[in-house]
Amino acid sequence: MLDPDFLAAIGHPARLRALVLLEQEPATARDVAARCALPAGEAEEHLRLLADARLIEPVPDGGDPPRWRTRATGWGGLSDLLAETATPVPDDGA
Repeated sequence: MLDPDFLAAIGHPARLRALVLLEQEPATARDVAARCALPAGEAEEHLRLLADARLIEPVPDGGDPPRWRTRATGWGGLSDLLAETATPVPDDGA
């Protein structure tokens, strides 16, 4: 069975984008914020949740602020699969 923290962590579009980004190259929270068009505080919170779920880890180079990297690969493929299979939300005309 999948861990609920894992599912919650990957269940938010910004966190999935961050995972795809961090799989490509390590980045700071500020880098993630800029590349994902998020406020810095939001990016930091998303990274904290990903770290709590053990999906990312700090690069062990002692950087301040820390650069983060994924602990596994394949996030880009998961993102593509979800995009291909997502059911469009109907426009309610509002």
